[in-house]
Amino acid sequence: MKLFTRTRVVMMLVCLLAAILVSGPVAAAQEKSDTSLEKKYAPILGDYEFDLTDMGGDVQMLTFHITEGALWVDSGDGDPAVCEPVEGAEFEFTAVASDGQDFEIRFAKDDEGHYAICYIDVVSMGIEIVGTKIK
Repeated sequence: MKLFTRTRVVMMLVCLLAAILVSGPVAAAQEKSDTSLEKKYAPILGDYEFDLTDMGGDVQMLTFHITEGALWVDSGDGDPAVCEPVEGAEFEFTAVASDGQDFEIRFAKDDEGHYAICYIDVVSMGIEIVGTKIK
């Protein structure tokens, strides 16, 4: 019985060591992926303000950031959504909220040539909202 327990403990330690050895390179690759995406999407990352008062809403803030190897949009509600790039289009994305609502997101340059405008099409409602980057 003790031999079985000792063998089991040794196997658990071997598995734990293997997990630690594997997670190191995976974490390093993730950091490298995040860094390359941060460079790629640098012009559009940050906070955007959407004034929805004309629609009976409030002023909303959305943050676009890189985490876990992907571009995310976060309204601060604790439920961010992944932005999937649209093939062949620069700075155009689709996103699906946790409630299943589809969004089409695109970024445009302002008069000074900086990416500072964000258009979000709420597909199910057929409306477009426009936000401006907070500098």
